[in-house]
Amino acid sequence: MKKSRIFTCALILFLFFGFLIYKLADIQLLSAENYGKESVNLLKRSVEQRSSEISLSSGRGIFVDNEKKPFNNVLKNDIVLFPFIQLLDLPDSIQLEINSLDTHWQSKLEQEKEPIYLSELVGHEISNKLYEMVKEKSIPGIIAVERTISSDPLVASHAIGIVRENEEEYYARYEKSVDQSKSMPIGISGLEKAFDSFLVSTNDETLKYHVDAMGNPLLGLNLRYQGKGDYFYPVKVQTTIDSTIQQMTEQVIDNYQMTMGGLVLLDIETRKVLAMTSRPKIDEFDPFKDDTLENQMLTSHFPGSVFKTVVAAAAIEKSPLSIGKQYDCNNNLYGDGTGDRTLGILSFEESFSLSCNYTFGEIGKELLNNDKEMLEKYSEKLGLIGPVGWSGDVYHFENFSQFPEEEQGRIWGNEQDPYVDRAIVQTAIGQKEVKVTPLAMANMMVTIATNGVNGQVRIADKILYNNDSTMLKFEPKLLNQETMIKKETALYLKKLLVDVVENGTGQQLKGLEVAGKSGTAETGRDGKSHYWFAGFFPKDKPKYALVVVDLNQTNGNSKHYQIYREVVVNLKNGVTNINDTKNALH
Repeated sequence: MKKSRIFTCALILFLFFGFLIYKLADIQLLSAENYGKESVNLLKRSVEQRSSEISLSSGRGIFVDNEKKPFNNVLKNDIVLFPFIQLLDLPDSIQLEINSLDTHWQSKLEQEKEPIYLSELVGHEISNKLYEMVKEKSIPGIIAVERTISSDPLVASHAIGIVRENEEEYYARYEKSVDQSKSMPIGISGLEKAFDSFLVSTNDETLKYHVDAMGNPLLGLNLRYQGKGDYFYPVKVQTTIDSTIQQMTEQVIDNYQMTMGGLVLLDIETRKVLAMTSRPKIDEFDPFKDDTLENQMLTSHFPGSVFKTVVAAAAIEKSPLSIGKQYDCNNNLYGDGTGDRTLGILSFEESFSLSCNYTFGEIGKELLNNDKEMLEKYSEKLGLIGPVGWSGDVYHFENFSQFPEEEQGRIWGNEQDPYVDRAIVQTAIGQKEVKVTPLAMANMMVTIATNGVNGQVRIADKILYNNDSTMLKFEPKLLNQETMIKKETALYLKKLLVDVVENGTGQQLKGLEVAGKSGTAETGRDGKSHYWFAGFFPKDKPKYALVVVDLNQTNGNSKHYQIYREVVVNLKNGVTNINDTKNALH
């Protein structure tokens, strides 16, 4: 009996130690690089436990303007200080130079447990003189480095977008392709979100250093740079935005204290976005608060009378009799009473210039009697409905979009509206359920300015490797000529748009060589309205298409005409310093 117990205990001990030996062998030899259910790389983790690091760059790709100037990344010289550097005797020249920044820097450093940038410790930029001195001396524990500072873009923030930490979303996007133990910042809006898969980092740039059992740096061992010197990554996305023009437009809008709205400026020849400004500004601390992250230039809004341009195009091509009539513009929209404005008997051209609602309500009914889809067809022909942003297959991305947040416009609220006269006339003047984006409105103006040629709008021109060689170029995309308005129609529309400024509702812009259409749309909310002006200039040889929209204004307090005028004058005179604007205006 006693021998049996001894045998049992011995067997248990044998099995126990056998299991331990197996687990040690599994950890050290068999599964060192792929251990457990989560396939942990134990070798990599052991190195991480014996070392620490300070980040020099997130390794994320960046956005640059049309001249390759970064929007939100700045390369600057700095100095890394290890916590116990105060125990070493620094050369007097370096000691004096740091003391000139902050005489208490050493006592502050004593409070730090990990290496820190000198600029962050003292709250000042580091002089080139100090940087070169430290770099030349090669003193252990104080290292001169180049670091990349990333921040939210100071201009074009809605267009470029912002980056934030979101571990759950990161792994949801990249679960199958991620081969690292920590998540990286991701784009949550704008181009940062659209191009995130090209930009997201898997190889940040760091300065690694070994630590002892207490986590203190071992200064006697070599420091190691990681993630540096790659000619291809991270990539750069070259946008079409002219940052100088962008900054000017933002200053103009802010000078007039626009609270909600913005502008879009397109190059007519290339259909590239030169500037895109949205207000309110993004709340950097809580970007989702009050929808500040929403780009109003990609959001659909009631367009008001600017939509009469679509009705005019349809009438020119499909209802020639209607453009030869005279209209009693003393009538209200429905023709059952006197209107708010009594304009008298007007021709089609005069009705467009002075924005007579009754005329376009009548034309709208006539058009819909012939074809219930007439307004939708001509909205598409003019490049208004959207989405109008560049899209197409890019590598393994099908139908990749440069503007994934762009809303699609709409004409009708339901299937019955095209059969109801009151709904038709409201729709014909850009009210009821009509909604379009400012980007699409600008695209319509480009279509007219180019004699009916319709195409997609680009805000990204190229994806560049880190060495500036081209990975991918986004070529312009035009639509089938069969889906476009006739050249003669476009020329007629140009004439109408010119007359709006010369003799009609847009006379506040008279003398600026602008052609365009104004619009005021009632929102039905607390007496608030949207105020638009959409057009192109110079009128004879169009170069720019510009849309300004002031949203949710009350009592006609909009400054959209003043903003439009100032931007046009600045572009005409090459003014980029907004302080010189007054001189340019006179």
